Amino acid sequence: MTGAEVKTIKVKKGEQVRFRVRSSVAEELHVHGYDLSRPLKPGVTVPVSFKATIEGIFELEFEQSGTPIASLEVQP
Repeated sequence: MTGAEVKTIKVKKGEQVRFRVRSSVAEELHVHGYDLSRPLKPGVTVPVSFKATIEGIFELEFEQSGTPIASLEVQP
C-alpha cells in the first residue's frame, strides 16, 4: 500500500493481518483501534503483521500527513 488509493483488508477475528506499506517520504503508519505504529523511511517497503484480536472497522493512515491508506475490517 502506498496511499495512492484506499484499500480494504478483510480478515476474521483471530487471523493474522499481513500487508506491506511504502511511502515516498518519511512517515509513520498508524493502525487505529490497535494503536499500532511503524516508522517508514522513504522508498522502503515495510512488512506489517499482527493478530486480529478486535472486531470492527479500523483506519490505517500515514499519521503525519493524515492520509488514509486502508480500511481494516475484522469480522467475527
